[in-house]
Amino acid sequence: MTLNRFLASAGAAALAVAALSGCGGEQAGGRRHHTVDAAGARAATSPGANAGVAFLEMLERVGAPCVPDPPTTAESDDPAPGERPPTSPDEPLPVDEEPPTEEQPTEEPSPAATAEPARLKGVEACEGREHSERVALALTGLDRPTTGRVARELNELGYPGSRVHGLRAERGAVRFAVDLRVMGGQLALKGTAAGRKTAVEAFAHPAEGAFRPGG
Repeated sequence: MTLNRFLASAGAAALAVAALSGCGGEQAGGRRHHTVDAAGARAATSPGANAGVAFLEMLERVGAPCVPDPPTTAESDDPAPGERPPTSPDEPLPVDEEPPTEEQPTEEPSPAATAEPARLKGVEACEGREHSERVALALTGLDRPTTGRVARELNELGYPGSRVHGLRAERGAVRFAVDLRVMGGQLALKGTAAGRKTAVEAFAHPAEGAFRPGG
């Protein structure tokens, strides 16, 4: 499922809740109408649902410059008017009479060889740069940062508390990590808020399993 389809589904669910609330009110009268409408509004605007949708919308907005525009027209294999499709040749194609060569056996990797660390590629690499720049810009201006202030800044940028990990203060700086994995992605951030020396970088985290940014 793409991010746009997920957001469309979430919007449709909210409209369905609102429609059900209105029907209940018409059937039961004035007082019942107000009660059902209020309950429906609370259900449609639950903090958990809103936070999740807002997070996905923020990801789509920040990553928009990294997504290529879809092609305007699709190419067709059908011949253009006036053109004849290619015909089969009159003479049979020559057959390669040379005997097949023996394939050399491939060498299996040594068990002692270490696997290369995962790296962000393509769109996720671009999105990582966009997120890193906006987070670094927001945290650079913090004078004497604390874990609480860094958490609030990240929340205001659209990164909910459930996505922020590893907040800890060390020698006047605050370390943190942000889990941006969605729909099988590997994008994550880690950084240090330290005034003018603030640094934030994107990295690839395994798509499955608990978020463990490490050091």
